[in-house]
Formats: sequence, structure tokens, C-alpha cells
Amino acid sequence: MKNHFLKYIIILFGYNTAVFAQNLDQIGKQKPFAISGNIDLRSILYSASGIENRRSPFSYILTGSPTLSIYGIAIPVSFTYSEQERSFRQPFNQFGMSPTYKWATLHAGYRNISFSPYTLGGHTMLGGGFELNPKNLRLGFMTGRLSKAMDVDSVSGESIPLNFSRFGTSFKIGYGNEKNHFDISVLKAKDTEKGFKGDINTNKLRPAENLVLGSELKIELFKKLTLNAEAGYSIYTLDYTSTLAVTLDSSNFFVDKIGKLMKLNVSTERYGAYSGGITYREKSFSIKVGYQYVDPNFQTMGAYFFQNDIQNFTLSPTINLLKGKLRLMGSIGLQNDNLKEQKQATTKRVIGMGNLSWDINNIFGLDANYTNFSSNSTPTVQQVQNKYLLAQTTGNLSLTPRIILAGEQNTQTIILSLNKTSMVDANETTKSLNQINSTVALLNHTFTHNASGLSINSGVNYIQNEVAGLNIKNYGGSIGASKSFLKNKIQISTSNSYLINTSEQGKGKILNISLNGSYQPVSAHRFSLRVVHLGNSLTSSSNPVNFKENTGELAYTFNF
Repeated sequence: MKNHFLKYIIILFGYNTAVFAQNLDQIGKQKPFAISGNIDLRSILYSASGIENRRSPFSYILTGSPTLSIYGIAIPVSFTYSEQERSFRQPFNQFGMSPTYKWATLHAGYRNISFSPYTLGGHTMLGGGFELNPKNLRLGFMTGRLSKAMDVDSVSGESIPLNFSRFGTSFKIGYGNEKNHFDISVLKAKDTEKGFKGDINTNKLRPAENLVLGSELKIELFKKLTLNAEAGYSIYTLDYTSTLAVTLDSSNFFVDKIGKLMKLNVSTERYGAYSGGITYREKSFSIKVGYQYVDPNFQTMGAYFFQNDIQNFTLSPTINLLKGKLRLMGSIGLQNDNLKEQKQATTKRVIGMGNLSWDINNIFGLDANYTNFSSNSTPTVQQVQNKYLLAQTTGNLSLTPRIILAGEQNTQTIILSLNKTSMVDANETTKSLNQINSTVALLNHTFTHNASGLSINSGVNYIQNEVAGLNIKNYGGSIGASKSFLKNKIQISTSNSYLINTSEQGKGKILNISLNGSYQPVSAHRFSLRVVHLGNSLTSSSNPVNFKENTGELAYTFNF
């Protein structure tokens, strides 16, 4: 871990940043008061035959996103009130706002804030904070609840402790602007027993604590070269109630310093993660080199999910030819896991991608895409059985020719899409189970009468999947239309499809009919209606299925 911490420090402090200034306006030039946004109210009716109702026969949802402005201070507000999930005995309510003036933004309520990918990285928090950007200074602070204690399983309805209430505080300090900046951020988060209805002494769920240090760097040079880097170092105590003393393989820095900020014990783990890239751009050419490293089990309470135990090298060129009519993009990468050699086998992957887009003339064009993913695993710690070793290649090829016929009266678009996907397993023990072949063919046609705005679309599709010796086919067609009246005040559309499915289990048919209409007498008021019919039938000797569902939705939207 010492090596990773040293690399982190190098990334954190090894660069300088170019910055630019911003000008401030005067508050007296702003309007005293203004309000804008929309409020939407929807009621939904539902009925089913042949099966039990999969939703409430009647539900409604009220949403709004008004924005208040007081002397230039913008206060965006969002709310949702719904009765769709009555089993929870309360509607789903969230309220939050982020008033902004000049370079200052305040956060209150439910907010989704991102300071860095490894500290507070897009996690929804109920609390308060601010972001300040005077000239080139970049400051941020957020504190509140990251998650609420839950003890009801939404599937079984049983009372089971699922998680603790989790509270956290994060701050960021940096210098620069969007093109050139350097930021340092910190997250401190901890589980609490508030709202937890289980017995913390006997429950298998343990309260955790986390301290994360992150950095982010971006530099643009000569408008051609861009350098970006992110790094994170996470200290995670899986159970802060444990009384077993901590034993670390480094100096007493963590015990003496970090121990004053959080509980350290035998369940404490340390993780490192960093990534970076260099991009060079010319008028008709660009190339990017990227690298990523994430320790096994890396986690932070400020992000929902991290792909860990992974190392990536990527090279991505882009070329524009024929005055931009021919565009070529590609990427090649090497990936491996088992970074600490803790697994019995190391998986290595070669990832390749190529994309071509060619506007041959004003009528005809072609898009093509090819991807190839190769994976194999090599034993490291000890010899393992062949059936647990991985040796697979997944390839995908797609071709999409297109024709656009643009005339004075009519416009027609014809698109044919062909897609072939295959996964080849080179392991003799598992190849019969993992072999996959998929073929997809879609043909779509759109006709638009320019004067009236009438648009008619139609299509046919064919899908065949071969998985583990099973052959599944889907084929069918669709047709739809849309038309507006009274200078677009009234809009009517329909979308309909019929799909046939065949497999060893039987033959199925799915009919989907949708009708939509809206009326907007003035810009502030809009009424809409949607009716959907779904018919599903499966002919099977063991378990035949035949049911229908009808859904109607009436909505009113007020824009102000």
C-alpha cells in the first residue's frame, strides 16, 4: 500500500494549473423578483384480466420544478408527491433547492452533489452546503444524511434491518476554471444507530466508518493538449464497534493522525484508486492515452458503486477525412484484475472497438461498428480446475446503411440495421453452456408530408438468439403516425406493434397499442391523454399464459 500512497501523493501535488479570471455584475441590474418552471399533475387508471393487477387501479403523481429569482439569486426547487406505491404507507417525497447568485450556490434538502469521483461523487444527500467560485477559487461544502435506515424488505414485506442511517460531511478546495483546475476534496462519513430497529450487538449488519481523500486535475495547453488526472485514497473501517486493536504494516502515522479523525481497528482497510489521460487534438485528428487503477474492494461512502480490482490501459484515436464526411474512431485497451494476487486466477482482457460513419452523398450514408472483447484467466496462487478458467471472445459487428430522400413536398428516411453478436468459449469444459450467437435485423421507414406535418413510420424486425443450445426467435412489425392541428395546439400520435416469439417452450404473441393526444391552448397550459393496451399470450403445454392490460393516463402541465 506504501507504493500506491506514494503514487497518489505524486498525482496530488505533481502538477501546476493555468487559470483565468471572471467578471461580476452588479446586483442592481437584476430583476427584483421572477418565477419560472412547471407543475405537472397526472392521474393513472389501470386494469388487467387474466393476471393479478401489477399496479394500483388508480394512482396519481404530482411533480414540480419551479425556480425563484430574487435580485438575480436563482432558487431552483423540485418536489415529487406520489401515491403509486401504497404498500409503503406513505407517498414518496423529496424536496431540495440550490439558490444561486453570481459565484455562490447554496444547497438545501435532497441534493445530488459531485466534488470528485472518489469522495462525494454524485451521491444524493439530505442536508445542506454551498459551492463558492469567486474568480478562480473553488470551494465546496456539503453535510447531511447519505442514506436512511431501512428495516422493511420491499419484496417480502418482512421487517429485516437492511442498513443503518449514514451521515457524512465533505468539502472541496481548488483553484482554476473548467478547462484548467486542481481540486482537493475530503469525505468523512459514518453509520449511526439512528432509526435502526435491529439489535446492533447481535445483528450481522455492522456499522462502518469512512475517510476519503481525493484530488482532480485538468490542464489544457495550446488548445491542443489536455491532461486530466483523478486520485483517491480511502480508509474504511468495516465495523467500528470492534474492540480488536489495529495492526498496520506501516509507520504510526495512521494510528496517531488518522486515529484522531475516525475509529481504527482490526476491520480497517485502506484502498487506493487513480486514473489519468492525455489527449492531443488537431483539426482532423486526435488521440487519447488513458490509464486506470483501482485497488481490490475499493469503496467510498460518497459513491454508489465502483468497479474495483481493475487496471486499464487504453489508446483511442479519431480521424476525420473528406472534409468531415468520413469519420473514423477506434479504441484498443488492455485490462486485468487480481492486482494483489489474492485470487486463484488472473483475468486478462483485450478490448477493441472501431467505428465508421460515412456520408457518401446527400442521399446515402453508412454507419459501421465493430467491437471485440477477449478474456482469459491464468492460475496464480495454485492450480485450479479447467472448468473455472476463463477463455472467451465476444465480437459484435453492426452495419447501418441509411437513405434520406428530401423533397419539397415529402421527406422519407429508410434505415436498415444489421447486427451480429457472438461469444466463443475456448474452454472445452464450458463451451457448450456459454456459446452465444445473436442476429438482429431491423428495417424502418419514415414518411413526412412537409406542408401538413403528417408523419407515418413503419418497420419490421427479426431477432434470433442461440444460447446454450436453445434457439429463440422474435419477429414482427410496427406502425405509427403523428399529426398536429391548429398551429400545433393539438397533437395526436399512435404507436402499435405486434411481436411473435418462438422457442422450445412454445409460441408467444404480444400486441401493443398506444394512443396519445395533447391540447395546448396557450403556452402556459397543456392537457394530455395516453391510452395503452397490452395483450400477451403464450401457447405452452405446461404453462399457457393469456392476459391483457389497459392503462390510461390523464395529465395537466402548467408552465410559468
